[in-house]
Parts: sequence; structure tokens; C-alpha cells
Amino acid sequence: MLSTLIWAPIVGVGLICLPQLPPSRTRSISLVIASFTLLWTIAIVLQFDPSSPPLQLCESIPWIAQLGLSYELGVDGLSLPLIAICSLLTWVSIYSTDVNINRPRLYFALMLLLQSAVAGAFLSQNLLLFFFFYELELIPLYLLIAIWGGAKRGYAATNS
Repeated sequence: MLSTLIWAPIVGVGLICLPQLPPSRTRSISLVIASFTLLWTIAIVLQFDPSSPPLQLCESIPWIAQLGLSYELGVDGLSLPLIAICSLLTWVSIYSTDVNINRPRLYFALMLLLQSAVAGAFLSQNLLLFFFFYELELIPLYLLIAIWGGAKRGYAATNS
């Protein structure tokens, strides 16, 4: 269930990057994916039991068994509101983006990739997975700031 918050935006990135898709449709596809992720987050919030202190809705898949690494996700009382805010802000950002933005395919792909990486960082339950998603989120964030930022975007992208 939690993996959907990570992998649905990545599927959206794949759809946006299809060469036969006209660039004018990228915003609507991104908005559909962000809406799905927001609704999925609401479903997770409704299933969460605030009276239960341990991790909930946990997922664990062996990843690199020789090293004892696994793909472990879970949500608790701290990560749940952060996931909800991330999903909501992604939807608002995509919805409020100008229809005539330059390079829409790249912009919306980076927005969905950023959402996926942030969700992965908030949901990860081991250090390697957290580090992977944290580093992954820096790439789209840098590019979004450097390409579509304000007047001092170069400075802001390298010093953030």
C-alpha cells in the first residue's frame, strides 16, 4: 500500500516521457497522477490508527539478502502528516502551474519524481533506503530551481 505512493509518480514519469504524447497533455496526466496519489494518501490517513504507537501499514521485501538489506516501508505519527503535506503540495503545484510553461515534459516529470523521492524518504525504515531516496530528491529539486527558478536561480540551486 505504501509502495504505491512511491511507484505511482514514477509510472507517471514514464507516461510523460513517452515520445508519442503531445507536450500539451503532460500537465493533465501529471494532475491525474498527483490526484491519484493524493486520494491514496487520504485512504492511508483513514486506515491509520493514531492510538497505536508502532509503525503501521509496514511493507518488507528482501532486497540484497547477502548484505542483509531489505526494502522496508512504514508509516508512523510523524511521517503520516509529512506524506499528506507532500501529496497535497504536489497536487497544488501541478494544478497552479502555468499552462504555457517552458519544457512542460521535463517540468512535470521532475515534479512527479520529486514527489516519489520525498515520499520514499519519509516512508523508508532503513538507513540505506532513506539515503537513496534523499539523494534522489536532490536531483529534481536542483533542476527545478536551476531551470524554472527566479532571478538568482543559479545561486539558489547551488547553495540550497
